[in-house]
Amino acid sequence: MKNVYRRVDLKCIQECKYLRVCEAFYEPVTTDEKSKVDTGVDSTRRWELVQRTTRQTPIDVCRKTPVLTAVDSVEICAFLRRQGELFLILVAQYRPPLDNVVLEFPAGLVDPGEDIRVAALRELKEETGFTALPENIINISDPVCLEPGMSDSCCKFVRLLVDGDSDVNLNPCQQLDVGEDIQVVLIPLGLRDKVDINTPLQSVKDFINREKVGMHDIIVDSRLYMFLEGLSLSLPI
Repeated sequence: MKNVYRRVDLKCIQECKYLRVCEAFYEPVTTDEKSKVDTGVDSTRRWELVQRTTRQTPIDVCRKTPVLTAVDSVEICAFLRRQGELFLILVAQYRPPLDNVVLEFPAGLVDPGEDIRVAALRELKEETGFTALPENIINISDPVCLEPGMSDSCCKFVRLLVDGDSDVNLNPCQQLDVGEDIQVVLIPLGLRDKVDINTPLQSVKDFINREKVGMHDIIVDSRLYMFLEGLSLSLPI
């Protein structure tokens, strides 16, 4: 990058129940402030963005650089081990902004004051019915952005392993909120004693071709797609 930038203001244009539309004002930082004054050029630029209103960070702390990175949500990369076989636990649900069904990682908003580990285990149970314990968590990522050209929303990825042979996971039961309609999808990642198997990405494509009915397409979330692409590339050709 040629320049360093700083935010000089953030204004709320409209606020709704879950989202607010804002306008950020920013400018390049120059060591030659005199040339800026002499030319009379205003270098301030504008950018429209969306924020979540559910976050714990108030909008006032986002007005000027440095801005705190706020983690709004958690995404769960959950592996299920059952009878010697390994699966990736995914969910499919209708997303109104796309007017289509999206195949994605289980995910959800972090409640105020909630630890990211607790949020991950809670959302996994609610959306998929599977139970995991704190000791089943393998890794927690640093904050990662979701769509930085449109929103400042960030999340953390929690990777964990679910014991599918545990009594509590033999017949998992979702705990969905009113209005939620989520389908649990298990993608095989390798079958015991079977060499000729699909890659994870091909298994997802097979699911889409099999499940696509009615008016809606099934779109794969971009984060999930690249994860599956990486898994597929790691397998021997």
